[in-house]
Amino acid sequence: MKTTKNKLRLLARVLVVIMLMGLIYNGNSKNNIVLANPNNQINITLDDKESEKPQNNGSGQPVKSNDPSSQIEDEKAKHNSTEIDEKIYGLSYDPKKILTSKGEKVENFIPAESYEDFGKYIVIKREKKSIEDSTADISIIDSINDRTYPGAIQLANTNLIENKPDIISCERKPITISIDLPGMTKDGTKVVKSPTYSSVNSAINSILDTWNTKYSQKYTIPTRVSYSDTMVYSKSQLSTMFGCNFKALNKALNIDFNSIFKGEKKVMLVAYKQIFYTVTVDAPNRPSDVFGDNITFNELALKGVNNDNPPAYVSNVAYGRTIYVKLETTSKNANVKAAFKALIDNQDISSNAEYKDILNQSSFTATVLGGGAQEHNKIITKDFSKIRNIIKNNSVYSPQNPGYPISYTTTFLKDNHIATVNNKTEYVETTATEYNNGKIILDHSGAYVAQFQVTWDELSYDKQGNEIVEHKGWSGNNYSRTAHFNTEICLKGNARNICVEIKECTGLAWEWWRTVVDVKNIPLVKERTFYIWGTTLYPKHSIEEKL
Repeated sequence: MKTTKNKLRLLARVLVVIMLMGLIYNGNSKNNIVLANPNNQINITLDDKESEKPQNNGSGQPVKSNDPSSQIEDEKAKHNSTEIDEKIYGLSYDPKKILTSKGEKVENFIPAESYEDFGKYIVIKREKKSIEDSTADISIIDSINDRTYPGAIQLANTNLIENKPDIISCERKPITISIDLPGMTKDGTKVVKSPTYSSVNSAINSILDTWNTKYSQKYTIPTRVSYSDTMVYSKSQLSTMFGCNFKALNKALNIDFNSIFKGEKKVMLVAYKQIFYTVTVDAPNRPSDVFGDNITFNELALKGVNNDNPPAYVSNVAYGRTIYVKLETTSKNANVKAAFKALIDNQDISSNAEYKDILNQSSFTATVLGGGAQEHNKIITKDFSKIRNIIKNNSVYSPQNPGYPISYTTTFLKDNHIATVNNKTEYVETTATEYNNGKIILDHSGAYVAQFQVTWDELSYDKQGNEIVEHKGWSGNNYSRTAHFNTEICLKGNARNICVEIKECTGLAWEWWRTVVDVKNIPLVKERTFYIWGTTLYPKHSIEEKL
């Protein structure tokens, strides 16, 4: 009896184990399970190797997992993307105004002043001017590469205008970049999975390495050079004209704006931009295409995105080098700009004494951004041929002459419209003109009595810059002079409207005085001599000038 009971108990245990195994196998046939009896004597492992392989439908496409957590993640990502698209599409801003800078306002200034200086009369005139410029090409001057790399997401606001953009750092979706080096086709394109400054830079270098090894011997890179110049008056004027934050560049060029305003110096600035290649980012179809699945619009809002700071991305960056050349002179000559232009154009000025005099009082400074030179490499010289050599040499990309980011274009995420920076500023244009002192010589050798009358106006300015005109006359006017008479009348450089009248006594009752010379409003020159000779009835005269 006892033996029978023991057998029944053992059978019952076996049946229980078999039932448990069946239930577990049916419910979890695709999982690994370890079972143990109370005495840790029974270990059962179910291993379905096929469960590790992705399940495909009939067309070979992967079937989404039925895992509830995976479905939740997919729904969350979809919700985030939809919300980002709706919110960014819904941003309200005027793209023409959001990136508009009004620059400086000119209020009070003295319009004119004058002074004497070593035999010359100097006139300083100032006039309020305004300048407007719209550009999508933002020049890179200072070290902001980590904020202006291809694909970087920025806020379109005042800081972008001032070339110190605010960047949005967050989880990103992949982007595709391409470089326009000739012959590369597919090799010139690369996908960057997680765009950051370092990863994008690495991708660019990888493409360049491919170019250097496979294509550089077969293809020639076309030279793309742009040139612009202007006379310098203010920092805001230069920032507007050259599309850059000029404050940073001026550290290298050291332009003395105070001396320019006073009329003590004249400065021309020239910019040579040499583009080696351009890196472009494929435009996203939707704003959410650039953000990671876990990014919400609330996170973007916390990073500054709103109607006043809409998001934009760097759609392309030009790499090469920029050379800024400062031409500076202390000459007050009115033809300084023409002399500088002749020098830049490499014209022969050996026979032009005026231009040579201007350039003898000039110096030249060049600062180079990019290429084989170090950042802000600088040269100061009085020999412009050295500047020409800098411009001519290293003008094409090579591993030894790498490109430097010199400008970039930003595009609004909302609609892929290019973000145009609109600059407007006022400035004071200062012109300094020097007028040499001169003289008039009167020479009388005629056989008659003569009278001379010399008058002129002298111009000056009061403390408020108002013009003062004072009429002057020679102290010897209308005195009778017999031959031989010779005198010099010295005139200051501010003499204008010079009039000379010379009469001779004929002795005739009906024409006692006869006019020999009558010239009015003639300009001042270095030396002008009036000669008179002859007889009472046949007086002669001539006028000679030395400029």
